This record gives sequence, C-alpha cells and structure tokens, in this order.
Amino acid sequence: MRYFFLLNFFLFLNTLHPVKLLAQNNVESSEFNINDYKKISLPPLDVLFENARKNPIYELAEVKEQIENKNLYKEKKAWLSYLSIRGSYQYGMFGNESTYTDVYTPVFFNYSTAAQNSYSVGAGISIPLDHLFDLGGRVKRQKLQVKSAFLEKELKYEEIKKEIIILYSNALSQLNVLKLRAESLVITNAHYAIAEKDFANGTIDSGELSIEKQRQTISLEQYENTKAELTKNLLILETITQTPILNR
Repeated sequence: MRYFFLLNFFLFLNTLHPVKLLAQNNVESSEFNINDYKKISLPPLDVLFENARKNPIYELAEVKEQIENKNLYKEKKAWLSYLSIRGSYQYGMFGNESTYTDVYTPVFFNYSTAAQNSYSVGAGISIPLDHLFDLGGRVKRQKLQVKSAFLEKELKYEEIKKEIIILYSNALSQLNVLKLRAESLVITNAHYAIAEKDFANGTIDSGELSIEKQRQTISLEQYENTKAELTKNLLILETITQTPILNR
C-alpha cells in the first residue's frame, strides 16, 4: 500500500512539472508585456484633436463644405447666364468667272481669284423673369447650405473629440490598472511556485495547492482582460486620430 501511494505521488508530481513550466513562462511573458506597455506615453489631447482632422469622417464633412462654397460662388455669378455673345470669322479664296461680248467683240471668258476674310460679332440678353426675381433668394438659400455644411463638419468634429476623450481616459486608467495586475500576477505566480515546493515536501495538501492555483488563474485572467481592453482602446484611438501610439 505504501509503494502504491508513493507511485501515485511521483506520478502526480510529474503532472505538475508542465504546470510549473507554464507558470514560469507566464511570469516571463507578463514581465515582457508589461515592460512594453510601460513604454507607452499617450500624446497630449490637443495633439490628438488636431490629428483627428485627418479622420476620413471629418475630411468628408470638410469636402461637403467646400462643395457648398463653390455652389455659392456659382449662384452669385448666375446673372451672367442672362448674357450671350456670338461671333464668327471666315477666311478663304473666292473666285469670279465672267463672260463678255457685243456686236463687235467675240465672246471671251474672264476668271479671277482673290483672298477674302469676313467676321461678325454680336451680343444678346435673355432674362427669365422667374430666375431673375429668385436670384437673391437662391443666394441666401445657398448661404444657409454653406452654414449647414460648416455646422455639420463641426458637429462631426465634436463627436470625434468626445470619443477621443472617452478612449483617452479609459486608456490612462487601464494603464495604471495593468501595472497593478502585472504585479499581482507576479506575486500569485511566486506563491504558487512556493506552494508547489511545499506540496512536494508534504508541508501542504493538494487542497491548499489547488487554492493557490485558482488564485494564479484568476490573477492571470484579470491581467489578460485588462491588457486586451487597453490594447483595443489604444488601437481605436490610433485609428480615430491617425496617430501611432503602440508602435511609436
């Protein structure tokens, strides 16, 4: 019976060996990742706000505003459509053929050529009354369209800035939490390594070892969740502001 117990004990230790290696790998991986995140320094908010003007949503609104400004310029010059100018020009060789005769002169033919040019210039006015009386109204309506496009652009910009502020605040908070999670993970990994040795020496039982393993697992899960949320927020912030953060 004693030999059977010892055999099962050694088999159990062999199964713990990969877990120990995994715990050690987690410590090394966590320390490497947290060092990478410690290097992250978020740019000032005003820099992110300015870079956000390169966002396609903002640029699209800006293009719409430019189009409306061009249309306003066109409406202000709409009176030119009432005027029309015509002109033509011709140049070429003209020939003249003639025949002459009388009672004393036999019939003879004469043919002559000469270079000639001609041109004509004219102007006209045509004023549709409905268009004329609505000219001022059309200009005013187009000015309102320009203002509407400008306000839409500013509204888009404010929405982008609000989103940047939320992501920025979350990222700052998660950076601090991640440091605490990393420290907690290192401690729980160390406690589990000690528990493994105590279990191997028979100081603690499998229940206490299981409790330490559960604490290590929870600590690792919390760390990975925080890191994933932080990474997601930073990537979205990079996309919105067109600013490199993780890889700069």
